[in-house]
Amino acid sequence: MFKNQKGFTLIELIMVTIILGILAAVAIPRYASTLDKATERAEKSFVDQVWTGCENVASDRLIENGIEEWPYNPLTTIKRNRGIILTLDLGVPDEDNEWQFSLDAVSEPAIFHQRPNDDIYYYTYDSTNFELSEVPALYTPSQ
Repeated sequence: MFKNQKGFTLIELIMVTIILGILAAVAIPRYASTLDKATERAEKSFVDQVWTGCENVASDRLIENGIEEWPYNPLTTIKRNRGIILTLDLGVPDEDNEWQFSLDAVSEPAIFHQRPNDDIYYYTYDSTNFELSEVPALYTPSQ
């Protein structure tokens, strides 16, 4: 009369599969959101580094020439980089994690960054007024 059954029934396996599916449906969007926020923080940190570099160049030029001025291309202030691609040619990036400077891709000079999700964001740059935007704007090629 008594059978020694080993293993799981089909209903138990289906229930575990459903539970795992629900957990994945909740966890994957949160993970993607966390990655996006980390990318934004890294991007902001890099822009702060560019701003600091521009300020250092301006200070050096003030001491040397008596005229405080930011560089024409702000990406030239970055001396060392790890894990990013700096392209000093003018234009818009076409690789993940690439930074590039352009004079006319939008209505004013800007620093562009292509994120891993292929979105391109830009920060406006004005060397004559010592301004570098702190808030990114999404770039669309029709701009």
